[in-house]
Amino acid sequence: MKRRVAILSLVLLPALVAVVGFTVESGFLSLNEPRGAMPRVEGSEPSTGGFSSKNVEYEGFFRFPGADQLGQPVPGNPEVLTATGANIRGDYLYLTSWKNISIYDISRPLKPELEDTLPIGFKFENENVATNGDILLFSESLPGDALHVYDVSDKENIREISSVEGAGDHTTTCIMDCKWAYGSDGSITDLRDPENPKLMSQDWHEITGLNEDGAHDVDEYKPGFLVTSPISDSFQILDVREPLKPKVVARGKHPQPDDFLFHSGTWPREGQDKFVVMQGEKNFRTQCDRRQGPVMTYDKVEGTNRFALKDRYRVENGTYVDGAPAINALGCSAHWFEVHPTWKNGGLMALGYYEHGTHFLNVADNGQITRKGYFLPHAGSTSAAYWINRNIVYAVDYTRGIDILRYTGSGTDGPLTGANENGSGRG
Repeated sequence: MKRRVAILSLVLLPALVAVVGFTVESGFLSLNEPRGAMPRVEGSEPSTGGFSSKNVEYEGFFRFPGADQLGQPVPGNPEVLTATGANIRGDYLYLTSWKNISIYDISRPLKPELEDTLPIGFKFENENVATNGDILLFSESLPGDALHVYDVSDKENIREISSVEGAGDHTTTCIMDCKWAYGSDGSITDLRDPENPKLMSQDWHEITGLNEDGAHDVDEYKPGFLVTSPISDSFQILDVREPLKPKVVARGKHPQPDDFLFHSGTWPREGQDKFVVMQGEKNFRTQCDRRQGPVMTYDKVEGTNRFALKDRYRVENGTYVDGAPAINALGCSAHWFEVHPTWKNGGLMALGYYEHGTHFLNVADNGQITRKGYFLPHAGSTSAAYWINRNIVYAVDYTRGIDILRYTGSGTDGPLTGANENGSGRG
């Protein structure tokens, strides 16, 4: 419970606190050096959606129930202000908000078609959408404490088939084709019979020796293997092929445990890649500084079970037309990210960056991170970015819904590596 309260306090505190707190924080601007490592991308192209670098085009706004056509946000859209993330399986996008579960056919990326929407009342928050395309999990932390299981095999008929009390962790991740689930608060749920799920007595935090602050998320980078994202501890590579007996395979040290949490991470190409990519998070900072959560690359130290930090990337505040806001509400950290389908020992990635919008970053073969492009939406706060194909990205935004972007810059050619298939490559 202590861990859950700590996580929820990061998420539920109103952004107004951050804005009001700016006058207090301004007395500590001496702590803002270094201000970040955000290189300028020359030129900014305004559009009806926002400002973007010249290699990012705004295609339009995602069609929600009630929208007549691809275009601007429609008043009353059920996902606006509450949609935080999605999961893509084949030609379908599974979107959850605090009020609905929706499935879209995205076989034509610029013309997504709604298949079904199921109202679920108010349930917070299911930040990490877990599905294998047959069942979908919704982790309810408030007002209840339950893991809900939905049958989504019929894309036009979403239906709840079961729930298990006590498993409403902040995030929950499917393990081994959703036969099991690991929750961020340590829960392990047996889903082999999805109509009769069972919360197990084991706590994976305790078994693996994670400190009492717990974790924010886990990512299954290949069947039975996880990257964990702890609050203040080293990230772990876990072997969970025996779900009730997880084993720590390797670790990577947290560089600033007093300043930010590991929000999410992944090891691309099913752990064959040179790099583990981790994302840090620090909410409700009105100005960017060295305490904010960076994007980080880690490389395995040869002959050890240890990963070493190679580089970190931070944003800074700006003038909007340069791709950076003058002030933040939810913070200067990225949130959910995905590597490009051609990623191999580095490459392109897309990130949802709260009030900084969507960033396109390149990771070089030595792990160094640089910005290649951006989209800064009008009055937006972007939660997640998803590659739909080589060039199209869906950006899920807390205040707007979903923007559709086209990236025309370098880094999208080359052979597909399997780095971004069926929900892989996401952190």
